[in-house]
Amino acid sequence: MGNYHLDRREFLQSTGLILFSSLPALYSPKLSATPNAFNDSVERSRKEKIEGYRCTLRSMKNPGQLPIIDVEHHWGTDKGVLAFSVNNLISRMDRNGVALTWLGVNESMGNESSINESQQFPERLVPTIMHGDGPRWHARDQSLLSEIDSEVRTGKYFAMGEFEARHYISSTNNRDIHTPVNSNNFEVIFKAAADTGIPFLLHHEAEDKLLPELEQMLVKYPDAKVIWCHVGRNRNPATWTSFPTPEGVRGFLAKYPNLYFDILQSGRMSKFPPRNLFGGVYDSVMYYQDGDADKLRSEWLKLFNESPNRFAIGSDINSGRWSQYDEKFERFRKAILSNLSPNSAELIAYLNAWRLMTSETLV
Repeated sequence: MGNYHLDRREFLQSTGLILFSSLPALYSPKLSATPNAFNDSVERSRKEKIEGYRCTLRSMKNPGQLPIIDVEHHWGTDKGVLAFSVNNLISRMDRNGVALTWLGVNESMGNESSINESQQFPERLVPTIMHGDGPRWHARDQSLLSEIDSEVRTGKYFAMGEFEARHYISSTNNRDIHTPVNSNNFEVIFKAAADTGIPFLLHHEAEDKLLPELEQMLVKYPDAKVIWCHVGRNRNPATWTSFPTPEGVRGFLAKYPNLYFDILQSGRMSKFPPRNLFGGVYDSVMYYQDGDADKLRSEWLKLFNESPNRFAIGSDINSGRWSQYDEKFERFRKAILSNLSPNSAELIAYLNAWRLMTSETLV
């Protein structure tokens, strides 16, 4: 694949961008409503950053390969340090045609880490509020909720990370936990998203009995842009009966216009529970096996082509899955994007993510 690395100094000089190092805060500790816009100086800074992202996408568009915006990346470790250098990430992005990455950081890294790391490659890395997946989030730490809310309202970020509601154990952690979507934690997140227009990611295992708590919040906050992570899997066929099929997803899309999905990154051999040699289920239900390749089932292909403006690409890469970076994007391209209509592929690869993070149409 081609090398898409942009020299930062050359890029900034050619576009005339000026990046602001500090921005006024708009936080209200009472979570009072704010306009769906920031003040003039913040808006100017955001527009300059958006123009940089736009230039990146233009430079990477070519007939042979669509650029991708990765909306779900887990950067850093739970010890508050980087596992890999930013240069290493950019090299991986270049190799896989990933134009922009929403750089969501671990709770222990702190929101400023996303700002600082993104400043090294401001035309490639998108400042993103921390993921809600750490002990303070699940303990419903009020100081953490206030910090997240305050930071969202500064206008320094273009997205929020993945916030965990019901979470099963995974291949890289043992969290088996439930923070209800209609809890105070998520009240803060949904309201901040609705007030600012900044999207957030949601991890919620699709058990039948847990769907109402999500639906309640989607109705209560119709202006919140919610990206439900990992569509295309079924981890427990006995309790996941109403959602994890194309028809179930269609029902949610029809009922909730503020709901979006990122597409499952795991291949057909993914099992739940993980690391289980003799039991469990193959949970990547949108794929079937064809030789050594993952192939997208026709009913899922039909869904993506029917509603292409509601899906995005999220790699779910973290330090434990770093070695799988190339594999995941190869799967996205070969099993999904290459089989979609050209219009659908372009929307899912980057145009939907662009609209979610900027509230603009890419021209």
